[in-house]
Amino acid sequence: MKEPGKIDDCGDLYCALGWAFTPGKGKSASLYDRPCEIFAGCGAAVMYRMPAFDDIGDFDEEHFAYLEDVDMGYRARIMGYRNVYEPVSVIYHAGSAVSGSKYNRFKVNLAARNSVYIIYKNMPVLQLVINLPFLLIGFIIKTLFFLLKLMGLTYIRGLARGVGLCLKDIKNGHRHKVWFKPRNLGRYIRIQAELWLNTVRRFVG
Repeated sequence: MKEPGKIDDCGDLYCALGWAFTPGKGKSASLYDRPCEIFAGCGAAVMYRMPAFDDIGDFDEEHFAYLEDVDMGYRARIMGYRNVYEPVSVIYHAGSAVSGSKYNRFKVNLAARNSVYIIYKNMPVLQLVINLPFLLIGFIIKTLFFLLKLMGLTYIRGLARGVGLCLKDIKNGHRHKVWFKPRNLGRYIRIQAELWLNTVRRFVG
């Protein structure tokens, strides 16, 4: 909002490390002037077709905040929908206006919790096994990162809360779990390829 010439979010990407990120953050808006397919739309600036909710379900209130848009995008991709970035549409976003800063204990804890929950909800067992080494590396890197910011314990507690949220859903009969269906196999394969590609893009994009 304070620097309208720069990108805050031009669509979210999700990678095999269990991280969501936007490649354009902080860069000139002129560099992202073409529509393109993305993994998920930023919740602060997204439009959904109403009929899609019949297929993918509503927003999951268990998320509360942070990564709920990536969860929605993930479910949409599984069901065959495309998520697209449209540069003609401009939203001025006051980032972290509610939580107060880019890194704070409330945000770190909640985002860590939800990062675990997304994996449980959307990855079939085989995909989880394939990505497990990457996910563990991702969690370790984030733990070290937040240790340096004196919020390592907050992050770890968030991960633990995420496991608890998954166990709660299992106890409730997997109410929010997206179950694998053979007809969606091709979509899962494409999603997995994107997770690997986006892992590379996270560091060299």
